[in-house]
Amino acid sequence: MNSEVRKKLLDAKNFLLDVVYPEAALCRGCGCVSDAGCLCSRCREELRYGSAAFAWDWRDVSGVRAYSLRPHEGIARRLVIRLKHQAEACLADELTAAMEPVPVFLSFPPETVVTWVPMPARRLRERCLDHGRLLAESAARRLGLTARPLLRRREEGRVRTQASLHREARVRNLQNAFVPAEPVSFPVLLVDDVLTTGTTASRCIDALRQAGAIEITVLTITRAK
Repeated sequence: MNSEVRKKLLDAKNFLLDVVYPEAALCRGCGCVSDAGCLCSRCREELRYGSAAFAWDWRDVSGVRAYSLRPHEGIARRLVIRLKHQAEACLADELTAAMEPVPVFLSFPPETVVTWVPMPARRLRERCLDHGRLLAESAARRLGLTARPLLRRREEGRVRTQASLHREARVRNLQNAFVPAEPVSFPVLLVDDVLTTGTTASRCIDALRQAGAIEITVLTITRAK
């Protein structure tokens, strides 16, 4: 299915939802009628408070703290998948709401730039939505920061989907996959959807350091156990 046909189908689906439920649509979490939003109140509460003790948990990735807001399970996992594969753009704001409140021990200087993992052009054509960019821009709004692309992909035709690969293959697959889009002389917050092995984040960190970045933080919505 080409990107134009897919976009028309997505537009048709959204139109039908608006006709049946003019205030909003079905809850993307459970399928019930939402309360004038992407989620019903029950799913929103589960997302924001169900695993709140996990929020801002972190692990080291290439010498950088990689924070995650939720474990990759339950409602958070379902919503990430819907955002990523079903072009449910409104879910970006719902997912980044899990950032709040930002802990007092973590502060981002006002000159920090929020960026994201660049999506291959082929995949963007297929999905008609760059979920990484949406998450980064939403996170930036919540933090009062600027978001812009600091990385780009190269030789994307040789890069396979990470989800289909085992750990060693993931490392080889993204070798030198990212390059800087501009020189970096400011703090960077790299936002992504899921932290699995950390390979993607690590390769992006390498490229940001190549650009001159010294202060880098990673934030993902979920983290695989």
